[in-house]
Amino acid sequence: MLIIRAVALSLTLMLSGCQYFEVQSSQLGSIKNVFFPSPKQLPVSRWSVQFGGYSAVVQPVSVEKTTLFVNDVDAVSFNGWVVTKVSGLEGFTPAWEIQDSGNERAFVVNGRVVAKHQCAPWLKYDAEAGVRFEQDCVGKQAYTNTILVDSLGQITDIQQVVDSSLMVLRLRLNN
Repeated sequence: MLIIRAVALSLTLMLSGCQYFEVQSSQLGSIKNVFFPSPKQLPVSRWSVQFGGYSAVVQPVSVEKTTLFVNDVDAVSFNGWVVTKVSGLEGFTPAWEIQDSGNERAFVVNGRVVAKHQCAPWLKYDAEAGVRFEQDCVGKQAYTNTILVDSLGQITDIQQVVDSSLMVLRLRLNN
């Protein structure tokens, strides 16, 4: 196997060094791709996260059954319905975790529950450009979490309370 790799590498280097002569071969391309697969480019992020006066661009990354919205300092985990963990955002150090059990939502920091809210099931409403999901919750006061889904079935806006202050975190697909 090592010999085949060395031959493929040599052939690729020799052919790529020709300035005025280019060989195009599907077989050569296939061999090159087997030994030197091209890295998959992540799409350019069009998402932003906002919390209080803080705003940043984030990149969605799929990790198992969760979408992680990340940049160099921020990370927001979203399970398709609920933001489940927040770190960074100039105030979530250490990270806050959001844990649902039945209709109870617990906000946890360093393994300690700092607040509990009661949340109703998600309700679906037709919206102008798709569907709007709403979830009514009560902590110190009532609030509503929302998820907007466009006509293609893509989530475009997530607004949820993620800590005991009742401030809304917003993840938005920028057009």
